[in-house]
Parts: sequence; C-alpha cells; structure tokens
Amino acid sequence: MVASFLSGRRVSMNYGSISVTRSYTIGCPQESNSGPLLWLIIANDALKLQFANDTKILAYADDFYLFAAATGKHKVREKVHQALEMLQRWSEGAKVEFAHDKTQLIPFGKKGKHRHPPYCSFAGKPIKLTRQMKILGVILNEGLNGLAHLDHIRGKITKILNRLTIARGRRGLSGKVLKVLYHRALYRILLYVAPAWWAGTCRQRDRMSSIQRQVMLAITGAFRTTSTAALHVISGMIPSTLVCEMEVAISQLKHQHAHVSFLGEEIIGPILEVYHHTWTHPSARTRVQWDADHPSISLSIYTDGSKLDGRVGAAFHVVEGTFTVDFQFRLEDYNSVFQAELSALCQALQWKLINRPHQHCDIFTDSMSALKALQKHQPRNNLVEEIKAIQDGFVSLHWVKAHIGVEGNESADKAAKEATIRANVDLHLGLPIRSLKTDLKRRILDHWSRTWEDNENTKGRFPYGIFPRVSTSRCLDNRLLTQAISNHGRFPSYFRRFNIKDCTCRCGEDTSDDILHYIFHCQLVAHLRSRIRPTLTLPQVISDKRMAKELCSIIQFVNDHEEDILQLED
Repeated sequence: MVASFLSGRRVSMNYGSISVTRSYTIGCPQESNSGPLLWLIIANDALKLQFANDTKILAYADDFYLFAAATGKHKVREKVHQALEMLQRWSEGAKVEFAHDKTQLIPFGKKGKHRHPPYCSFAGKPIKLTRQMKILGVILNEGLNGLAHLDHIRGKITKILNRLTIARGRRGLSGKVLKVLYHRALYRILLYVAPAWWAGTCRQRDRMSSIQRQVMLAITGAFRTTSTAALHVISGMIPSTLVCEMEVAISQLKHQHAHVSFLGEEIIGPILEVYHHTWTHPSARTRVQWDADHPSISLSIYTDGSKLDGRVGAAFHVVEGTFTVDFQFRLEDYNSVFQAELSALCQALQWKLINRPHQHCDIFTDSMSALKALQKHQPRNNLVEEIKAIQDGFVSLHWVKAHIGVEGNESADKAAKEATIRANVDLHLGLPIRSLKTDLKRRILDHWSRTWEDNENTKGRFPYGIFPRVSTSRCLDNRLLTQAISNHGRFPSYFRRFNIKDCTCRCGEDTSDDILHYIFHCQLVAHLRSRIRPTLTLPQVISDKRMAKELCSIIQFVNDHEEDILQLED
C-alpha cells in the first residue's frame, strides 16, 4: 500500500475558478511525515544493485557512500566508473538526480597520502578530489589514522571550553560543575564512535591527552606547566586514552572477536550477552500491563532473584490452594540480579504454560525494573522479549513491595537465596554489558594507580607525596590549592626551574624557596599563619579546612606582593 504512493501521483493547483492538474513522476514525495519512509523505498533499489567484487554501497538518509577496493589507481578508476554508471542508470529510472557539486572522492592508501591519486568522473562531470571526508560525524583522512578527527574534536571542545571558562569567571561556574559537564557532554563528543578510529598510536595518544589536558586546566586552574599525570590526579579524571581502549575492547567483545586485549592483557572470560533482534509486526507485539493489586486467585506464583556471596540465584514459589512448591535455579556468578529477576519470571511463565495452560494465574514480583523493562516498546533484551512472547491472556502481572511480610514473596526470596548455593549452574546466560563495563573500569583504575605509584615515573612526584592514591571522586578546583599541591606557582624555585627569572626570597632563610618555604618558614608571611606549624605536613594542612584557608591566603599574598617578596639575582 505504501509503495502505491509512488505511482499515479498528480499535482493540482487552484487559482480562482481555474484548476490545473498535471501528472507528477519525478523524485520522492516531500513535505510529509511519510517522506523519509517513501525515500527509503526508492533508495532501497540502489542498495540492491549488483556491483563488482570489492565494491560496496551504503546509504544514510539521502547520502550514498560508494567504496571500491583494488590495487592500482587504474583498476580503482575502472571499478568506480562501472559502479557510478549503474547508479546513474538507477537514478534515471527512479527520476532522481545526484548533486554532482557535492560529490567527492577520497583515496585511501596503505601508506597514506597518494602522490598521484585516481581521478574519476560522474555523468561526464569530474568528481572533486578531497583529502578529508566527514561520514556520520567522523572525519576520515587518507591515512585513516584518526588524527583529522581528533583535530576536529579539539576545535569543537576548545570553543565550548572558551565559553565555559568565561562563564566560570563572570558567572561563578565552579570547576566541579565543569567536571560534571565534561562527563555529561564533552566526554561523549571525545569518545564518539571511538572504536571506528582509535588505534592507540603514539600520535593519537598525544593528541587525545592534549585535548583532555585543556579540560583539566580549566577545571583546576593550574599552571600550564603542571604535568598531565598530576592534573589527572588533582582533578580526579581518568585518562581518556584508557577510556578509548575500553570502548574498543567493548566493541570487539560485542562483535565476538576471537582475541580481545585490554591494557596489554587478553580478556578471557564468559561470552558477552548479545541482543539478537527479531523483527515482529507492531500489531503483533504484546503489550504488557501490570499493577500493584493483590487479588486472591487459586493459582499464584511469586518470583525473585538474589545475589549472595558472589553467587546468583533465581526462584519462583507456586501457591495453589494449600499446595505450595519452590523451583530454584542457579545462574553464573557473573550474572546480575536483574538477569536473575527476569529469569525467574521467564521460568515461572514456562512452568505455567506447560502445567496450567488454560488456568488464570497471578504472578507477583518485587522487581520494578523488570516490570518496567517489559513495558518498553523496544527493550533490546533477549529475556524480556522471550517473556513477552510466552505471556498469554491467562497471566496477570503484579508488583509487590519487598520485605513487608508478604508470605509468598518472602518464600520466593528465601528460595532464591538458597538457589545460590546449588552445586551446579542451571541457567547459562551471557555476561551483561554493565558488568563488563564495571570490570573494565576496575582494571582502568588499577592500571592508572600502578602508573601513578611507579617509582620510575618522574612526572608529578611532588603531588604524589600529597595524593599517593588516585580517586575519581577528587576534584580540586581552587587554583591556589592547586598551586600548592603541584608546587607550580609564582615562587622563586618555579621561576628558576623554567628559566623565567633568577630570583630568591628576600627573607633568605631557605634556599629552596618553594611552596613549603612560604607555608611553613618564610617570615615575610608569618603574620598570615595562626594554625599552621612547621611540624605539620602539607597533606595535613590541606586536609584541614581552616588551615587550607590560611594556605590560600599565603599564596594569594605572595602573588599580590611579588615585587616585595622576590629578590632578583645579579
């Protein structure tokens, strides 16, 4: 019926008493909600064209992407011309036109840039040769090394950061808020389809670290000479290079690659839970309803899932008059409680379908998340779709609050906990993606911690004495405290280290003239100390709010009275 809209079309125009009607056979119907669907019907014929080997076509909206692979530019040109001729014939039959001024050609070579790239034409018009092309938000260059995309990301994030930095100065936007915005918005821009372009090369790592470094400097207010390793620890931000590695590993596991390595170690473990989509007509999809009622019916089933001491179990408790029985199932230890709850529901429905097929039944569960998942139009979960497929009109679902003394629910909860100690695993489900991410994030934190604690690491050793452990919950957004922790501030030791100017402190008491000198010893700022004592350590000072406030006032005084405190050497 939908395809019939593409034939027998007419266009009418009324002007006063005059009416003109003409046949319309060109292109796709426009200005309607069904326009995109009708275009897909037209474009689908182009996707069915039988091209030569190593020639593929993809389409997104009204854009077509043609890929041709061959050795030698002459063979590439020949394949491209053959494919374009087929597309031209299709466009003439479909009565649509390609925008030749927007058509571009980009050659991908094993060694990157082509000295003599192939030149092709389309319908007698030369195709514009380009060195970069944007496909679905990703910038591809000739070398397919991801550097062009990283440069594009840097530009976008720099613009956003500039505006946020202005907001921080004028509107009081704190560094902690900047960190939240980074994780909620900028993070996704930075990691967008990372598995498609991230290869983990040194150049990619340098550029990725450089982009994240801009964010960390904006959050902490640190000097630009502060090491990147120290900025990660001070801001509590995981290195984005490690997160890219995680995204690639997850993608490879989803696509069931034989060997997947992460941070130098091969991931050996259970098969990842992969959703297998099966198309069903919208009218045939079961609409699941549930309520919080507690009807009294002859057949009632209570379901529950539990995780105890690292083991996972599921169970359902059947009540039929005076007859009661428990059914228990142990799952894999890596399975989640959500999987256990869904498994209990699924097993209960299967038992009912086999043993009481035509008897009305009420099924009770205390898992609100499972019931809400069943109500989703597209749950993208194999267990949920299986439950919806076997549920019939003889079953009513109900939610019951947990641990309020409902006898059936308490029995199901007890049975689920007992199921965790069964000797053998009864239900074999895949590893949920959320559990995989949790495990990989734990590995990232361990790797980050080992790198920070490495004795051979020469970067950020002064901050290491204050923060020997990494933490994602830490975020120091006070620029004065950051100067103290990094030892990068307007101190004589800093000026001498970076060859800015040769100077010392006028008090002459300490030749180091670093942050510790001003916090504990310098007599020029002694009037600002009331709680800080030389017997204390810098971590002790920073951890105390009142002493930290004194520390900030000392650093601010040094910054404001630099000419009075510093003495230039001859």
